[in-house]
Amino acid sequence: MKKIVVLVAILLTTIKGFSNTTEKGDPKLGAWYMYFGNARFQNTKWNLNYDAQYRNYEVFSDLNQLLIRGSVQYMLLDDLTLGAGYGFVNTEQYLKPDVPIIENRIFQDVITQQKIATATVRHRFRFEQRFVENQDFKSRFRYLLGVDVPIYQNTEKNQSLYASFYNELFMNTDASSRKNNAFDRDRLYIGAGYKFNKDLGIQVGWMNQMLQKTAHQQLMFSLHHNLKI
Repeated sequence: MKKIVVLVAILLTTIKGFSNTTEKGDPKLGAWYMYFGNARFQNTKWNLNYDAQYRNYEVFSDLNQLLIRGSVQYMLLDDLTLGAGYGFVNTEQYLKPDVPIIENRIFQDVITQQKIATATVRHRFRFEQRFVENQDFKSRFRYLLGVDVPIYQNTEKNQSLYASFYNELFMNTDASSRKNNAFDRDRLYIGAGYKFNKDLGIQVGWMNQMLQKTAHQQLMFSLHHNLKI
């Protein structure tokens, strides 16, 4: 229990400190509310992965993005998964909610993970083809490096508390975007998660999203759910 209290205190202090660095004139601390689901086909190596995300410029108001995404994944090896999917993105400009931008996105994934001591290290390589309303075709490469470190575990009930960290780099790969700047953005995340059982968990954290000319911070709230088909 002491570890849980200390972890939460450190996380809240970190979030408060970073939120105070928001540049003058930028939106206030935002928030992302997310649901992640994973449905595995029994006795096969196939599964469906899907998520819905409601992203705000501010914690409780001013929609930034609505993202709905799904993919089919195949476990090639125990620690190597291949996937492909589709995403729908509705983006609203800051203080201009009447001018939404619609994006249809196709993507391919290579996901791998390994154990280092008690930590789980995961790598995700993603290539996206982006069809943005009234814009030229865009493509983007993303690399995510994540680490989950267990803090408390109850093996009998499949319950656990863990710290979670990741950094994701986005690079433009289409010629028109690369001409301006190959770098698209970088996301740095720190958080904590709790698994109620092997199929249900939550995660809370803070993320700094660094763009080409500015950076924004978001609180992150997510629900994680596994099921079998």
